Amino acid sequence: METTMSSEVTLESAGPWAEEFRAALDDGVSDFEFRILADGDVTTAELEAAHDRVGRCLADSGLRIDYDPDGGFGLESLDGRYPDDFFERSDPILRKCEETADEYVTQLFEETRRNPQRLDDAKITVPCLRDSGLVGKDYTERQWRKDYDADTFPFDETSDAAIQCRVDPLGLWRQ
Repeated sequence: METTMSSEVTLESAGPWAEEFRAALDDGVSDFEFRILADGDVTTAELEAAHDRVGRCLADSGLRIDYDPDGGFGLESLDGRYPDDFFERSDPILRKCEETADEYVTQLFEETRRNPQRLDDAKITVPCLRDSGLVGKDYTERQWRKDYDADTFPFDETSDAAIQCRVDPLGLWRQ
């Protein structure tokens, strides 16, 4: 069931992310997701509730999802079988389950958490990459954009430092 009351919602708390929250609400999300997004903020508890709902939906179809705290997820078969067409079979199920709870929750949670003021990605990522020693002082924002678009970074993107710069370039959540 889709909610269409997004024009009645004010999104002041979303700050520079208000346009993205509005676009998500205008896309006709489920009532569950609408309630999460309508205040312009996604809390950790709301994210976990969305993930739980998607997980329960997938379990009804014999699938299990494992969310990675650094972004992304893994999809597994509960019976341990992975036929050659596993992706072709599981992807539509996953998409249907996400429609019930998480078309936008995870994305908006991650983006607003990593960059609350919605600063330019190159401007916040390049200093992090430099400070972590992944690139030299001569590595530019322009080069980062080129590497990003081509998906050809000059460093190991799976390293802890690269992951840190991807998920928390401003160092807001470092422990």
